[in-house]
Amino acid sequence: MKVVYQSDLTALARQLGSMGFEMHPMGAAVAADAVLFTSAPERAIRTRPAAGGAFLLNVRGMNAAQAAQALRRRSQAPLF
Repeated sequence: MKVVYQSDLTALARQLGSMGFEMHPMGAAVAADAVLFTSAPERAIRTRPAAGGAFLLNVRGMNAAQAAQALRRRSQAPLF
C-alpha cells in the first residue's frame, strides 16, 4: 500500500514503513492509496489518488499500531 504522509509525521512514517507500508512524503509524484495528516486536510485532499481512491486518515493522537490497523481496514473507528 502506497501511503503519503505530512512532513511532520516522519517518525510515524518510519515505523509504518517497517511494518510493510510503502511510505512517501506529501508532494511526491505517487498515486496514493492513503494519506496521513494531522493538520491541513486541504493538502491531503490535493494528493493524487490511486485508481481505487485514497483513504484520508487523520492520525492525530494515534500510535503506529493504531494507524496501521486503520490503514489495513481502510476505516477509522472513533477514538473516544
